[in-house]
Amino acid sequence: MKIINNIFEMQEFSRQYQCQNPHKKIGLVPTMGYLHEGHLSLMRTIQSSCDCLVVSIFVNPIQFNNRDDLEKYPRDIEHDIALLSGLDVDILFMPGEIDVYPKGVPEIFMDYPKLTNKLCGITRPGHFSGMLVIVHNLFQWVKPDYAIFGLKDYQQFILIKKMIADLAMPVKILSGEIIRDPDGLALSSRNVRLAPEERINALVISSTLFKIKREFKSGKNQAGYLKKILHESLHKFKLDYASVYDTDTLVEFGDNDIIKSGVAAVAVFIGEIRLIDNLIL
Repeated sequence: MKIINNIFEMQEFSRQYQCQNPHKKIGLVPTMGYLHEGHLSLMRTIQSSCDCLVVSIFVNPIQFNNRDDLEKYPRDIEHDIALLSGLDVDILFMPGEIDVYPKGVPEIFMDYPKLTNKLCGITRPGHFSGMLVIVHNLFQWVKPDYAIFGLKDYQQFILIKKMIADLAMPVKILSGEIIRDPDGLALSSRNVRLAPEERINALVISSTLFKIKREFKSGKNQAGYLKKILHESLHKFKLDYASVYDTDTLVEFGDNDIIKSGVAAVAVFIGEIRLIDNLIL
C-alpha cells in the first residue's frame, strides 16, 4: 500500500495509471478515518468492480457546523493504516487541510435546497455543502471509475447521486449496506464516545427501526401509525428528526399516506452524541 499526501502526486498517479492501464478501473472509498468494519465492508464490496483501490482519509472541516464536534471527532491514523494493511488497498490518500484548502474556507457553495432543507440539513446548516465540495474535489483528484458510500447517511448518498448526475461526472456510485454490531447498533466512528450506559440506551434506535420494518412488512403501512411508533419509542431522547420519508425526494409522508416504499430515518442524541440510523422499507 502506497501512501500519498500530496494532491498533485495523487492526480499524477491516477493520470499515469489510466494511461498505462486503459482498461483497468480505479475505485475510491472516501472516509474521515477512525476506520471500523463499516468502512472495511465498503472496501470489500468495491474491490470486485475495480483494479486499483484508493482509500482517502480526510476530516473535512467545512462540513462541521460545530467546531467542538470537529475537535472531538476521533482520529487514530496508526490504527487506520494497520487495518488497511490487511486489505488489498493500493493507495491511501491522506491530504492535509492546508493542501485541500490552501486559501482557507472556499467560497464555493453547493446546495440542493429541496433535498437539504430537511432531515440532517435542518440543524446542520452548511454540512452538506461542505460534504459535496470535498467529494467533488476527491473525484477530480483521484479520477475514480467507481466510488462507494454507505447507506447509513442516506441523505448524503442521495445528494451525491444528484451531484454526479447534474455535473455528468464520469464516476459510477455504489452503495454499501449499514453494518451493525451483533446487538443491532449501527457502526459509527462516534460510538467510541458513548459511555457504557449511553451505549446500552442507544440500542433503542435500531430496535425501534426494526419494529417499524416488521410492522410495515406485516401490512401496517400507514405513515401516521409508523411515525407514532418512532416517537413513542424515542420520546425520552432529544430528537433532530424521526419519521418516514420518500426514498428519492426525502419528502416526509403525511400521517394519512399509505406507504409502498420509503425510508424510516432518525437522528437521536444519546447524551451529547448525535447518532443517525435508517432502514429502507
